[in-house]
Amino acid sequence: MSTLAPEGRGAQPAPPPPVRHGRCRLTITIDGIDYRLTRSPTARAGWHLKKLAEPRKGTVYCVLVHNSILTCSCPDSVRGGAVCKHARAMVACGLVSKRAKPEAVIVAQTKGADHA
Repeated sequence: MSTLAPEGRGAQPAPPPPVRHGRCRLTITIDGIDYRLTRSPTARAGWHLKKLAEPRKGTVYCVLVHNSILTCSCPDSVRGGAVCKHARAMVACGLVSKRAKPEAVIVAQTKGADHA
């Protein structure tokens, strides 16, 4: 009875290249305008949206939830008292709680109760 010699190792494949860690960027498109999203460094439930297109390129808006109240720093929300597109988009994407009530809605309900 004969035994076989162990197979020689021969040529081995080259080791795989090292994994390259790149950077990623979260962007959102609202009404055809791109915004770059970053987490707020100070608020746990806050997001910064930086406008990437002209006009007003580089403008940063802050969408924040605090005590279940959703606010945005954009002029529509601050001056106009409307639920802005930024807040609605963040809720639609699931980045902000759907249970949070927009500040504009609370203000409108308060004004309606005062006049009644």
